[in-house]
Amino acid sequence: MFMKKRINRRGLLLAVLSAVLVAAIALGGTAAYFTDKDKAVNTFTMGRVKIKLEEPGWNDATDGRGLLPGSARVKDPTVTALEGRSFMRIRMEIADGAGNPVTDPDRLALILSCLFYDKAYGTASPNLSANRKYETAELQALAAAGKITKQYNTDAFTFAGIETGKPAVRYYNYTKDGGIFDAAKSDTAVLFSNVVIPLDWHNGEIFTLNGDTFEENQNGSLEVVTAGTGYKILLMAEAIQSTEMAGADEAFGKLDAAAGITRDTK
Repeated sequence: MFMKKRINRRGLLLAVLSAVLVAAIALGGTAAYFTDKDKAVNTFTMGRVKIKLEEPGWNDATDGRGLLPGSARVKDPTVTALEGRSFMRIRMEIADGAGNPVTDPDRLALILSCLFYDKAYGTASPNLSANRKYETAELQALAAAGKITKQYNTDAFTFAGIETGKPAVRYYNYTKDGGIFDAAKSDTAVLFSNVVIPLDWHNGEIFTLNGDTFEENQNGSLEVVTAGTGYKILLMAEAIQSTEMAGADEAFGKLDAAAGITRDTK
């Protein structure tokens, strides 16, 4: 039972595209690069690579509000290749409701543990349904059976590390079909498909997920001292043209250099 709260290299043309989504739950490069950003429905095209990032199954006005144990939602960040051949990756940042990066490792782990990719996503019979409430054991069984994967779509992406000094920022490289994201093939890729809060989570997990501070009262129950603000998952899809590149490592290295970042991959 859940208690109530009280409370530019010359001669080399590089096209870089960034597409941004901010999804609330309770953004790229130097002047030497051409950029293209897609935020919400606004598209600005400069260069020979174009992608789009959207979440067709998610309504940010309603789906991320009032989540409780047992809540299951379709949350499906989907990147589509619209022009050219590129190397593509997704940057994920986890922030609190005020937009501050989440740094607590336990909270980050809990947030990530609520993300799943359903291998039957988009079919008439998905393995995860909004009409079901899932306990932890059921989610583990579905993962063991190969019906879902935890955190992200491992068929299309590979985890590419955490931004140095920023534990809330993670990168996922598109690696399917040799890693070439090709508009001529109408390539699309879904990073994950669902957010699920396990039915058997208790107050400690829920309060931590929300960013609450809490303590144990004299009855042994957990009580919120300061209410949190929930959390946000900020997603940016980045693509850089594959032509003139020796491979994915060079391409993503150029993206890192353009952004002035390094990644910890161990």
